[in-house]
Amino acid sequence: MDGPLFDAMLKTALEEALRQDAEEAAGRVPRPSVKHRKRMRSLLAGSWKPVRWAAALALAALLTGTAAGYALGGGVIFQRMFDESPWASVYGGAADTEQLLDMGGQFDTVVEESNGLRFEMLDAVSDGQMAMVSVRLTVLENLEAIQDDPGKMSFAEYRIAPVSGGALSSYGLSTCAWPYGDGLQKGQYELLFTMNDTVLAQGGTYEICLTDFCAGPEGATLFPGAWTLAVTLQPAGVRTLYPGRTCRIDGGDWRLERLAVSPLALTMEFRSLEKRDRIGLGILEDAAVHMADGQVIRREDCTFGLNGSPESIRLTMEFQMPLDVGQVQSVTVCGEEIFLDETER
Repeated sequence: MDGPLFDAMLKTALEEALRQDAEEAAGRVPRPSVKHRKRMRSLLAGSWKPVRWAAALALAALLTGTAAGYALGGGVIFQRMFDESPWASVYGGAADTEQLLDMGGQFDTVVEESNGLRFEMLDAVSDGQMAMVSVRLTVLENLEAIQDDPGKMSFAEYRIAPVSGGALSSYGLSTCAWPYGDGLQKGQYELLFTMNDTVLAQGGTYEICLTDFCAGPEGATLFPGAWTLAVTLQPAGVRTLYPGRTCRIDGGDWRLERLAVSPLALTMEFRSLEKRDRIGLGILEDAAVHMADGQVIRREDCTFGLNGSPESIRLTMEFQMPLDVGQVQSVTVCGEEIFLDETER
């Protein structure tokens, strides 16, 4: 089948899928339906990889505004992001981006527009330990106030929390302005929100609350206001061990009480076995993940995070590519090798 004929057929199929969902939604802006996800998964499931990206690109060309954000969710954008990452060559066969299509969340907010700004939800994924939400922000008014230095933008406050109550262990925000991001038009930003917590395994609805858009040379409040974006993440299984191993860290004995591996992160929790006044910052340098084929993902191949006190330490290694967890054989830390299938050792 030649390219133009395939593109024409794909366009027709995508339009039909969207038309059917629009009819089922009875005129309101829809949340992603299970039926819609199945249709899109079928259209994007071809074994010839360029077909997958042709489908995503054709869909982007067909849609604008809210529909684009609605239709391109379900892990597609994050899969493309990772596939195009320079880390893909480093991780090689240890990575599996296809699994992101099974981690997609649902948008409770599709578009939020007020006070001179428009937020569009594009994609969300969660692996049970770490979640990511992609949002496109468009500045609708007074663009000349920030165009000389668009990279200097922030919010006076932001927080991410489950609507059921409680707080996350950690969350973050990274931004990219239109002169630096592919596909962004003048006045647009890419916002990437991240969450890290064991509670993510339960799924649930999370709210991203933003207050006062700040920009310009002085970082002044350009658009005062408050915006709330909501996303529902699905439950996810996490490969978890409770080793009870004693490790020597910074001259003292610590017990490794919990180790959890998911596609996007490795988490280890330690508790001190003796009274201490401090912990060192250069510890756990040999932390690594060993794959069944012999490949090793080391600390320098990840984003490393450490939260702790003299009594406890929580170590997080966020992978630069979604890891094929089924192929993880063991984890090394403090000279100890912990096999994930402990029944074999």
